[in-house]
Amino acid sequence: MTLLADAQAAGLSVRAAGDRLVVRGPRAAEHLARRLLARKEEVLPLLHAEEAAQAEIGWRAAALRPQVPPSGPIPFLVARDSVGANGRCLSCGDALEAGAQYRCRWCVRAVLLVLNEVREGVVPPPPGTSSAAPTSDDGSALP
Repeated sequence: MTLLADAQAAGLSVRAAGDRLVVRGPRAAEHLARRLLARKEEVLPLLHAEEAAQAEIGWRAAALRPQVPPSGPIPFLVARDSVGANGRCLSCGDALEAGAQYRCRWCVRAVLLVLNEVREGVVPPPPGTSSAAPTSDDGSALP
């Protein structure tokens, strides 16, 4: 949804609070805030899905982070012990989606997050405050 991306780029913080849409930011972006509120029924499911994704990624990142050394070789990162059956994520043990060979989409995103934090010093902004366009689970831009 490009409206959501436009709102975030304009400095608006957009989040879901149950069945409420909470929009905060500069008064200059009020027109975008009003458009978001008018499309609340479309925006809320996107925000709830992003919250669920952040929860899936969050616990994995917390488990992976201590395994990443600040320099040198990086071991194969695992979020849970005793995983590795066929058709399962080698990091967490969840079922793999079609086309995935080693890690589920949540572990892929968690690994990228942790490597960027530990090795590159890049910490992502809190959810709802990013100026980047929201993406789908595979990293592609949402329409």
